[in-house]
Amino acid sequence: MRINALAVTLAAALSGPALAQNAGGSTIRVVDAWQVRTGWDMASDDAYLGSRAGCYESLTRVDFDLKLQPSLATSWTQTSPTTWEFTLRDNVKFQDGEPLNAANTANALNNLLKAATPARAFSPKMIKSVEAVGDKVVRITTNEPSALLPLQLASPATTILSPGAYKDGKINPINACTGPFTITQVDPTQRMTVKRNESYWGNKPVLAGAEIRFITDANSRATQVRSGETDVARMIPPLVATTLKKSSNIKLEQVNAPRTTMLLLNNKKAPFDNIKVRQAVQAAIDTAGLAAAVYEGLVQPATGPFPPTDPWGPKDQKPTYDLAKAKGLLAEAGVKPESLKVNLLAYSSKVEFKDVAAVIQEQLKSIGIQVDVKVAEYNAIEPDMLAGNYDMALMSRGYLTDAAEPASYLNADYTCGGGFNISHYCNPEMDAKIKAIYQTVEPEKRMPMYQEIAKKVQADALTVFLVHETLYDAYSAKVKNYRPHPLNYITLTPALAIN
Repeated sequence: MRINALAVTLAAALSGPALAQNAGGSTIRVVDAWQVRTGWDMASDDAYLGSRAGCYESLTRVDFDLKLQPSLATSWTQTSPTTWEFTLRDNVKFQDGEPLNAANTANALNNLLKAATPARAFSPKMIKSVEAVGDKVVRITTNEPSALLPLQLASPATTILSPGAYKDGKINPINACTGPFTITQVDPTQRMTVKRNESYWGNKPVLAGAEIRFITDANSRATQVRSGETDVARMIPPLVATTLKKSSNIKLEQVNAPRTTMLLLNNKKAPFDNIKVRQAVQAAIDTAGLAAAVYEGLVQPATGPFPPTDPWGPKDQKPTYDLAKAKGLLAEAGVKPESLKVNLLAYSSKVEFKDVAAVIQEQLKSIGIQVDVKVAEYNAIEPDMLAGNYDMALMSRGYLTDAAEPASYLNADYTCGGGFNISHYCNPEMDAKIKAIYQTVEPEKRMPMYQEIAKKVQADALTVFLVHETLYDAYSAKVKNYRPHPLNYITLTPALAIN
């Protein structure tokens, strides 16, 4: 709470006369939900912050309709099952004046591969080598055949920065990007500023610049836009967004984010190494009741990792809530409910998680399971989750975060060597199914493969999926040409303007 209060106080101070002199007409103020937490580590959310600031660009991009488009590369060809060649755009310069060429591009991607924590979308587990072929072609060789590499290269984690950005294993993005805006100042916990990149290779930005404040508390972000202290407030939960709907000078855009709130279970540790215990917990949780109680019916209860409206979502999944079945499953497992005392981790930046945890605690109590809830900052609990030192944990997870298909999500979360396998689940058969997706060239053939895996994850209760999220971006009526990106990749665009 102290950090949030400090952020609000500083943000208010920064919105005073000094900012007002620069804000008129050509400078915009944005409130983001994230801070610079890891020194611009590409494997972290910091990369997405750089992308939303209009600075970071990758070889490919995913547009607002989730379509793959050229970016720093204009074309790409799969020359063998494990080899892709990307042809770079002409006449592009980094903001420090260095040219975009094959050598500098390969340098950026090789720095990513050598990082202490490689990005899930582009790690040595997937990538064998990156090399320059002449001045304009970059050749990327994968360890296994992959039809999805161009999608993965649209992730902000694969951003191409100038050679000067990489030093002693650290990253400094100031004056090192290719995007329409240049990062000029950064206070990692409070704010950063950007200015227009006058030599941008694409359409010249309308805005002269922007100030991006970091406020993790959703209520505080909503207050900022309601009071006029900011022009754009991102990632407002539904219950908070309802307080803004009556304001005529504020517009709300629903973000159709591919994101699910889930209850992670530690599959490697008792009692959740027992499938029947996991299924009992799944059957004891009333997701429809949870959606009504905590979200006032503004979100969709989940019956698996993906909603049925997605092309990779099974169409015939049914709710699993059944208390009698839950009690019967515990009996079949030979487990006395009163013997089960488990911990549940939740992170404080998701304001609704405290209430979600309370509902789960009460619902599991109805079948005799005692739940101890711990709420903390995400960075404080992630190490325990990754190390397996937990029983259950709440997670808001984007399943298209690393690529515009869920293969990367499934690979990271449900394979034996997955980089985000917080469930600590390992099954060679699952690994083989996910590997087969990467080797399938035709997108229409991949869709039923995703559906089959989604059914398996749900049937075995590897994770208990709670709700498919709905979020809103709120912005002043003075803002023009604003559109939320479904993957949270983009906020500042060349066309964005303010009166």
